Amino acid sequence: MPAPRFLLVACSLVLCVLTQTAPPARAGQADGGAGGQIQSSLTLNGRRVSVTYDPALPSDHRSLLVLRAGSTQAAVRLGRLEGHRSLAIGTLAPDPDEPRGPAPDHDLWLMRTAAGWVLDARPVEEPVDPSDGEDAADPPGESTDPPGAEAEQGNEEQGHENAADAGVAADDDTPGVAEADNTGADAADADASGSDVAEADADRDEAAGEEADDTPRPGRILLAHRPRAAEAGRLSVGLLPSGDAAGTLALSWGRNDWTADFEFVELPRPPRPPRTSNVSPGTSLTRDSDVEARYRAAALGSRNETALVTPSGARIQVLFEQELGTDGVDFAALESIGDGDLVQLTRGAVIRLRSEVPLRFGDTLIPTGNLAPDFPGSYGLWLRAAGSGWTLVFNNEPDSWGTQHDPAFDAAAIDIIHTHGGPYEARPLAVSLLPVDDDEGRLVIHWGRHVWAADFTVEP
Repeated sequence: MPAPRFLLVACSLVLCVLTQTAPPARAGQADGGAGGQIQSSLTLNGRRVSVTYDPALPSDHRSLLVLRAGSTQAAVRLGRLEGHRSLAIGTLAPDPDEPRGPAPDHDLWLMRTAAGWVLDARPVEEPVDPSDGEDAADPPGESTDPPGAEAEQGNEEQGHENAADAGVAADDDTPGVAEADNTGADAADADASGSDVAEADADRDEAAGEEADDTPRPGRILLAHRPRAAEAGRLSVGLLPSGDAAGTLALSWGRNDWTADFEFVELPRPPRPPRTSNVSPGTSLTRDSDVEARYRAAALGSRNETALVTPSGARIQVLFEQELGTDGVDFAALESIGDGDLVQLTRGAVIRLRSEVPLRFGDTLIPTGNLAPDFPGSYGLWLRAAGSGWTLVFNNEPDSWGTQHDPAFDAAAIDIIHTHGGPYEARPLAVSLLPVDDDEGRLVIHWGRHVWAADFTVEP
């Protein structure tokens, strides 16, 4: 084996060991799922956003449409949004007068208003001590009225009577919606797009003599809605990169898809403290140093990250190079790639997959322990043109440069679905890990108008 190749393999093994010095995140830790929850996260240019949610919320949650006494809106808690202080999504944005303010940490509530579907981002509050005689925070999935609404009086039957008196018909074709009246309206005439619901909300407000308030409220995130042809029985929340500092929050639930764009805005840098000495403070590594955190910081200096934490606490992570746009020689070569050729990156490292659990793509198992026993699986991901289709190659050299593929280290190859088109002509190279179910996900690679996708399952 030539000396450069030997050094490359040695470096890969050392990095694998370094990343395992600290124990992996498990359920209940700050960076993982807890209580059967899934966490989806995305890091762009060192700035992170994550959503933690319970996929088991039923798709027929009644609080999305049933009117409640004294309330003109209903909501259901979906999960928790955390992010870098520069995150801007909807009306949730950093205060330019306080650039070093706290990072976003909010509960996300899905709501239907006269203006349409919104996410209401409510700051996370500290748990209330039961000894103080006050109720603790509502658990995930439990419906409640938004701030300012009166509490519901009476039981559920009384709520149905109030809904019927207000003249609002439920849309049975829209998941998350239960029948709210007994007028005998035929469900087959309901509009699955959800437009009838918005009209019903507006009619209700008019009948009550209330004016619909379209003024953006702090923390409100307006959602673009699209009906699904096939029902998604489980809630799914994903974060898709769309640029060097921008992305999309995507939700699927029942027969509904929702999206909201977000970005990381540039904040003014704080003034540098006055220099008081010509000697810099010394630093040193000790055996108690968090080597994994140091490695991650170094890796995220030049690469972005998409990650999933499964309900069991296992972490699946993909690193991809920053700022590989469509204006370089690599993308130009992609447009004229030949049969059997690999997509090469002359300006960055190969896409890197790291998984604490085995993954199965179709009939192909991608195991852990490929570099060292009992350690997470670490692979370089290479795209290869194959006739009219494409394959995705898993290589046992995860830290190779994007031009240094060695077929001797190929571990597996799978067929991957490729599409070309859409509005994202200038989208840089990016990767998404999208949750589908507790043990199912989708790996998606974007570059310009090219999209490659492959479904996988988490093996026990």
